[in-house]
This record gives sequence, C-alpha cells and structure tokens, in this order.
Amino acid sequence: MRWNFRSWGFGEAIALRGLLEAGAVLDDPALSAYVLALMRGWLGRGVARSNEDHVAPGRELLSLWQREGDPAMLDAARALAALNASFQVGAHGARCHRPDTPGWRHQIWVDCMDVDGPFLVRLGAATGEQRYIDQGAAELLGYVRTLQDEASGLLRHGHEKYAGVNGAYWARGNGWALMGLIETLEALPREHPTFAELRERLGALADALAARQDVGGLFHTVLTDDATYLETTLAAMLAASVALAIDHQLIDACHAAMMARARAAVLTHVDDAGALALVSDATPVGEHHVYATRPFGIFPWGQGPLLLMLARNPS
Repeated sequence: MRWNFRSWGFGEAIALRGLLEAGAVLDDPALSAYVLALMRGWLGRGVARSNEDHVAPGRELLSLWQREGDPAMLDAARALAALNASFQVGAHGARCHRPDTPGWRHQIWVDCMDVDGPFLVRLGAATGEQRYIDQGAAELLGYVRTLQDEASGLLRHGHEKYAGVNGAYWARGNGWALMGLIETLEALPREHPTFAELRERLGALADALAARQDVGGLFHTVLTDDATYLETTLAAMLAASVALAIDHQLIDACHAAMMARARAAVLTHVDDAGALALVSDATPVGEHHVYATRPFGIFPWGQGPLLLMLARNPS
C-alpha cells in the first residue's frame, strides 16, 4: 500500500488483486477500502482516455463493481474493453498494446496474457455479452500461438511484426502466461471453440516449467540458462495459480508437487516486514544480457503474487 500508484503498469493490477483477496481472507476492510479509493480516483480522472490505460486493472474494477454495484465502474470496464478493441491486431489475433509509441507500435508482449483474456472473459460473463468472451479468448489464443515454442512449451517474451519472436524465455513472462491461461480458462465456458487448444497449451507450459524448476523450488530468470540468477516471481505466480488449475482439471494433478516446492521456496525469501526478495526490476524485451543483469528490488509484481499465494493457500 506504500507503492506510488501514479500510473498503471504491468504489476499494479496484480498488486491490487492481492490486496483485495488478502482483505477478504483477513477480514480487513482497510485493504479493500484502499483499492476502492484508488480506483474511484482513477474513475474521476477518466478511464481509457489514452493508451496508457492499456494495462489498467480491469479485472479488479469488475470485482469492485460486483461488490459495490456502482454503474460507473461497469461503464469504465466497458471503456477499457473498447480501448483494447481499438488496438491493431498483430500475429494470430493478439493485440499490439501501444500502437501510439514509436518502437513499440508493432510489438506483442507475453505480459499482456494476464491482462486481456481474464478481464474480457469475465466482463462477458458479468454482462451476458458473448462478444467480450470471444474477444478475450481470441486474443489470448493469439498471444500463445505467437509466443509459445512448440517444441519446449515455453513462451518467448515478445514478438515484433518485422523482426519476429524476440526476447528470452523470461521466467516472469512465463508466469504472466501461466496465470493468464489459468484464470481465463477458469472463467471460459468449456464448450467455447478456443477452450481445448488453450487448455492443451497450458498443459504444455506447465510440463515445461516442471522440467525447468531448480532443485530449491525457484526458477532462473532465463529459463533456458542456468547461469542466470534465480528469481522469485514465477514461483510466487505458480504457487498462487496452480491449485486453481488442478481444481478445475486444467492441468495434471502431478503439478501439485511443483507448486509446493515453489511455495516453500518463496517463503524463505520473505522478510519480517513481508517484503519478497529476489524480484527483478521491470524488464523490457531485449537481448540475453538485459534479462541476466536486471537489479532486484521490492515491487508490486512481486508483492501481488505473494499476497495471492498466501490468500489462496494460507496453510
């Protein structure tokens, strides 16, 4: 709650999601009140007025709308969906989130898998409008078809229209993909035409991660290079979401062991103040050395998954 939420970025939404779920488990209204106040301030300034809202917390907005019943929140969610639909379609149907920014206008990022699909499918379920469900599922399928390596099951960080796939098999990026697939499939009707392929690709990713997990339970920041440092965010994301996938029969139950190892490893890196260590700084798509040299710090994309892990698996 001390993070300066001045603008949205990858990580802020999962931090707010963690606060909401932790508040429910702890029966602490201060946590949800903090998120509600932050969101009302955002609504007051205007939602989806610029492309900077491309990573705004739509799923969390929906959660608050369902609790508060404020029609302005649903209007804001629809505005976010319309902003998303305005973005140009890239490879296989994925969206390029920053068409307004030179150098980024033709890029697709794995991080977006935790942004688009889970929000849009839930918006469709909440409103009864099939178009949102179809939009979210199609975009998620586009990302995974573009970025997933068919041989290994792992996902690249990005794709550029003219350069093709780029970036490493980044651990946190595969965490975003894992959570996005699980939390979309959990809400997606099983009869939807994209469901079978999305579940198959999720299974391939889970199998690939199990093969890459370090003996201590964490993952190297470049999954295919054991010389890069161990990092905690993928482990926390995995520990927060795999139980849901197993419960909904989305992945094999054998992956409970991977989840348990990840959870135990994450807990060894939480200090007395609740800060999760070994969380790498924001990481742009780049060459190998970019991933291998990011500094550590305390960030919402570490604290959010940690809160979700503890709220969903408190024992």
